[in-house]
Amino acid sequence: MPDAASLAQCVAAEAIRATLSRYCRYVDAGDSQNLSALFHAQAQYLPIVGRDMYRGPAGVRQFFVDLQGEFIALLNAGGPKPPRLKHHLAMPDIQELKTSSARIETRFSVYSNIGLDHTGYYIDQMSSDDVGNWLFDYREIKLDWINTDSAINALLKN
Repeated sequence: MPDAASLAQCVAAEAIRATLSRYCRYVDAGDSQNLSALFHAQAQYLPIVGRDMYRGPAGVRQFFVDLQGEFIALLNAGGPKPPRLKHHLAMPDIQELKTSSARIETRFSVYSNIGLDHTGYYIDQMSSDDVGNWLFDYREIKLDWINTDSAINALLKN
């Protein structure tokens, strides 16, 4: 029979997976308000290599405001239309799971109107809050591959 510590780790792992899933759902829906609630007050968010680090929930919301503005500017200059994205996660590799903190690496694939748009992985550090929700302390997004027809290429050139 599992002991209390093993059960607590199972519960924590499921809560972590739920947060990872919600992140993708909120990004796909453009719901920056709920998305930003998944980050601790002092969290660090590095969404695209070569960009500044965004901090805390307000920083996460600001990143999506900035991103929307960049896509609108590109569109107005004759660039690509902003894509509708659908994120798909592989099973997360939850490492160093402790009572209230964990390090996680999760591979992802993102689909858009062109099919497979881009792939990569998330590097996360998470911890639980006072009521047992697991939130991001740090999230870094690493891209492995981008479809040549992806609108993301236009953003990366700027």
